[in-house]
Amino acid sequence: MKIKSGDTLSQIAKSKGITLKALLAANPSIKNANQIRVGQTITIPPKGSMGKGNVSSNPYKGMTRNEMAALASDTKENRARLAKQKQTGKTIPRNKNSAGNKAATALTDKLRRDVKDRAAPTSAVETPASQKRRQILSPAAQALKEKMKKKKK
Repeated sequence: MKIKSGDTLSQIAKSKGITLKALLAANPSIKNANQIRVGQTITIPPKGSMGKGNVSSNPYKGMTRNEMAALASDTKENRARLAKQKQTGKTIPRNKNSAGNKAATALTDKLRRDVKDRAAPTSAVETPASQKRRQILSPAAQALKEKMKKKKK
């Protein structure tokens, strides 16, 4: 599908009945969900192909308030930049080091990983990604996680 003027990934996801996470997972070239271009071609995943929970009338399903706020912050910074650009008539480049842009880029990567992790077949073998996440957990969090695992058994 080609991006038209005024399109957003969340609007596209909603119109296709999929989540933003599923749309981002199907388009690994998109580094920031707020940075798509007119004429850019994106892949629309078939409904249900990215694992359970990715078909929804709510494109933000599965996202936390903080995750949505990160995207909104980046959008707000971008709108201010575009308004200033319109006033001055000069092109103002996007600030890749801004807090909003960094947060939105990190969030886009996280959403993509979440969908890939959910869609991957489960096995007893630990993946490198899950090993890395386990290593990042604090000792207290790791102990709590182990305790919860024992309770489930």
